[in-house]
Amino acid sequence: MSPRSVSVLRALVVFPLPFAVATLVATSGTGCSSSSNSVVDGGAGIVQGEADNHCMGMDPIVVSQASCHATANPDAGASSGDGGAMEELPVHFGSESDDDDCKYHASFTTTLVLVNTSVTFNVTVTHLAGGAPATMADVVLESYMKDNLFHVIPNNGTKTVETPAGSGKYVMKPIKFDQSGRWVVRFHFYETCDDILEDSPHGHVAFFYDVP
Repeated sequence: MSPRSVSVLRALVVFPLPFAVATLVATSGTGCSSSSNSVVDGGAGIVQGEADNHCMGMDPIVVSQASCHATANPDAGASSGDGGAMEELPVHFGSESDDDDCKYHASFTTTLVLVNTSVTFNVTVTHLAGGAPATMADVVLESYMKDNLFHVIPNNGTKTVETPAGSGKYVMKPIKFDQSGRWVVRFHFYETCDDILEDSPHGHVAFFYDVP
C-alpha cells in the first residue's frame, strides 16, 4: 500500500509561506499505522509517545532531480481514484521519523522552549535509500496549534539552508511560539519542487511539540 494512504485529515489554509499551498492536519494522536509498542523519549518540547515505523517493509523511494519540475498530466496528482481528495498526513511522536512518502529520514533537537522566546531547531535529513545526507533541501518550517489549525507561529514559513554544505544538517532560528499548549511542527524539504511525480525530491514530515 502506498505511504500516501495514511489516515489523518488534511485541510488547506493560506499561509505567508513561499509555497503556494500549506498543509494542515487534524491531529488525532494516533499517528500512522505503526504496530510498534516502543516509546519515544521526549525532551525540550518533544512529545513522548509511540515510535513510528510506517515505512517498515516498504521500498524507500529513490528521488530524482529530473522529477522536480517534470511535465505531467494535470490530473496526475489526483489519480488515486478518490475523486481528487486531498492527501492525508500523519503527525508523529518523538523527534525522528521517516517522511510521509518514505523518501527521507528526519530527526531534530531543540533548545529550551518557552512562550515568546527564541527556539532553535537543529534538523538532520538523510535519504531513506542509502542513508546519504539530503543536501540543499532548503528546509521550511510550518507550525500551528493542534486544536486550532489557523493559529500559526508568528514566523511561520521560516526557511533555512544547509550548514555546513553537504551535511544534511539545517539550523532553524529564531522560532517563536506565542501560546502554551500542543503544537504541530512540520518540516518541508525541497519545497520548490512540484509534488506531482512519486520520485520528486519534495517531502514533508510532522511532529507534536509541547510549549509549557
